[in-house]
Amino acid sequence: MVVNSLLKHKMQKIGGGVLWLLVLIISPVQAEEVRSGIVEQSLGRDFGILVGDIIEHYYVVQVPAAYSLTPASLPPSGEMDYWLQLLNSEYELIAENNQFRHYRLHFTFQTFYAPLDVRALTIPALTVRFIADDKAEQITLPAWHFTMSPLKEIAPRGVASDSNQNAFMKADLRPKTIPISGLQQQVWILSLTLLGLLLIWMSLKGYFFAFTRSPFQQAFHQVKRLRKHHYEPSAFYQALQAVHLAFNRLAKQALFAHQVDTFVLQHAELKPYQQKIDDFYQLSTEVLYSEQKAGSLNDFDQLLQLCRQLAGVEKLALKKS
Repeated sequence: MVVNSLLKHKMQKIGGGVLWLLVLIISPVQAEEVRSGIVEQSLGRDFGILVGDIIEHYYVVQVPAAYSLTPASLPPSGEMDYWLQLLNSEYELIAENNQFRHYRLHFTFQTFYAPLDVRALTIPALTVRFIADDKAEQITLPAWHFTMSPLKEIAPRGVASDSNQNAFMKADLRPKTIPISGLQQQVWILSLTLLGLLLIWMSLKGYFFAFTRSPFQQAFHQVKRLRKHHYEPSAFYQALQAVHLAFNRLAKQALFAHQVDTFVLQHAELKPYQQKIDDFYQLSTEVLYSEQKAGSLNDFDQLLQLCRQLAGVEKLALKKS
């Protein structure tokens, strides 16, 4: 009976201990306080940096959920040292819950240091500030140490006149040509097609015949084309200019109304049409100094008749000569 009582008492003590252990395991553990700091970073290589290289640093920092980053605490873009330039600084909220916030920080540097040999340099530490109501926290991004390499040797070999070594400066690489043998046929076909289209367009526009036409033949075709737009204010004025240009080309100078008599004496074949030429110059003067803007179809027809007659006279004069 005594042994049974002792065993029963020990079992009760063991059962109580197991119960307390279960209570500790099952009971919720109080959450630890979120600590502010860097949780991730990407800084790139810290060796072999050359003058003019871009250096980019990425950080992911953690702060309690109540804290927000102060943008004004980010370092401003500009010169950080005589050899170091901060090109840009950015931040972005990438994750948050009721316990913490994660911010991604991005800094872009450019170094202008030109070392003569391998040199160790340091980008100074940066401090970013976070606030929550009347409280504030700071996270310090540690200084970054790196080495820069020179672009060329300090004492290049082979530069002396008596040196048997190869010179330091090497010849430029020859540019590699792009093989186009497979494209030559396509280029020829495309070129011939474009040339054909150009010739067709020039033929439709009448440019081929313009080289062989006399001045008044060209004026006739210009007036005929402008006659289709006789209702436009500038059409008749342009038609008069086309006929004037024909007279100027034949006279080989600017021909004015007071010079018509001398012009006709020099071109005797135009004598029968002197009155019509005088009438044309009179009409041109009236249009120029009057309020008439648009010409009638009859006005265009008179110009066409004059150009046709003078073009015929030119043709006869050329045959006689």
